[in-house]
Amino acid sequence: MYLSKLGKHMARPYSTTDPELDSQIFHPAPLATLHAGKGAHFDLYLGIPTRAGQRYVLFKSADLDLTDEKRRELIDRGVKFLYVTDDDAGNYFTFVDRTVGDALRSENATAEQKSAVLYHTTAALVQATFSRPESPVLIRTNRTVVEHTVDAIASDPALLRTMAATFTLDYSLYTHAVHVATMGTALLLELFGTETRVKDAAMGYLLHDVGKCRVPSQILRKGGILTPMEMKEIERHPEHGVELMRPHDEVTDLAMDIILSHHEKLNGRGYPRRLPPERISVETRICTIVDVYDALTSHRVYKPALRGVEALTFMRDRMYEEIDTGLLKQLIHILGPRNNK
Repeated sequence: MYLSKLGKHMARPYSTTDPELDSQIFHPAPLATLHAGKGAHFDLYLGIPTRAGQRYVLFKSADLDLTDEKRRELIDRGVKFLYVTDDDAGNYFTFVDRTVGDALRSENATAEQKSAVLYHTTAALVQATFSRPESPVLIRTNRTVVEHTVDAIASDPALLRTMAATFTLDYSLYTHAVHVATMGTALLLELFGTETRVKDAAMGYLLHDVGKCRVPSQILRKGGILTPMEMKEIERHPEHGVELMRPHDEVTDLAMDIILSHHEKLNGRGYPRRLPPERISVETRICTIVDVYDALTSHRVYKPALRGVEALTFMRDRMYEEIDTGLLKQLIHILGPRNNK
C-alpha cells in the first residue's frame, strides 16, 4: 500500500493496529538514498512526531516500487527521512549498495551525475548518523558508500575536481563531513594507493565530527566568541565520537584514532591529548589539514568564506607549526588552481 493523503496523516499522531510494530526497531532511510524506480522492495515508514516521541506509519509496502511522483510529494512536504524496520535493514543496505554502485559504474552517467549521487547520498547518511549514531544499519551503509567513493576516486582522480565543484560554501556538519572525506581520500590515495587502509581512514574522515551530536546545538550555532566552558564542551567532541563509534566493527582502530586525534597539533598544543608529533599518524594529519581548509572556505555564522588560495596561504603562513606543511603542499597539488574557490 501507499499512504494516501500524505498531509492529513502527517498532521495527526498514528496509533498502530499491529502490536508487533510497537516492538520494532526503526532505522532512518534518508530520502536521498532512495532512488525511485530502482526496486526498493521493502516496507518504508513515515515518522510521525507525537508528544511521547515518534510513531511510525506504513508509507509504502514491499510489493510496490517507489515512484518519482511519490518521492517528489515527500520532498515537497519537507520529508528528509523514511524509516525501515530492523527486519528490513539488510534489504535496505543491499539496495543502497546496489544503486550507488550501479550509478558509479554506469557508462551513461556523466561525472557530474556520479558526483551528485555520491554527494547527496553521503551527506544524507551523515545527517541520519548524527541523529542515530547507535544504528548499525547506518554505520554499515556509511562504510559501503565510503568504499564506493574510494574506488571511484581511485579509478578516476579527476572525479575529485568534479565533486569539489558541487561543494556548497554554506557550512553544515553533514556537508563538511563529505568535503573532508572526499579531499582526505584523494590526498591519501596520492600517497598510498587503493589499500584497505585508505578505506578505513576515509571512514574516520567521514565521521570525524560525529561526537558533535552530543554538543548542545546552541553552542554549535553560536555566532560570537565561545566562553571557556563552551569551548570545553566543543573540545570533548572527539572523545564523544570515539564513545559513540566503539560498538561498530566498521569503524576500525585507524578510523577511531582519526576521530579522536584530528584536533591534535604538531606543536603539541592540540586536544584532547596534547600529543607530540610522532604520535600523530599521517592519516590523522591529513584529516586535520582538510578539516581546516574546508572550515576556512565555508561560510560560517561568525565569518565569511575565504577563497581557496587565501585559505591555503593562511595555512602556510600562520599554521606552519601546527600542521604538516608537506601534506599541505600535496593538498595544493591535488586541488589545483581550478578548484580554488
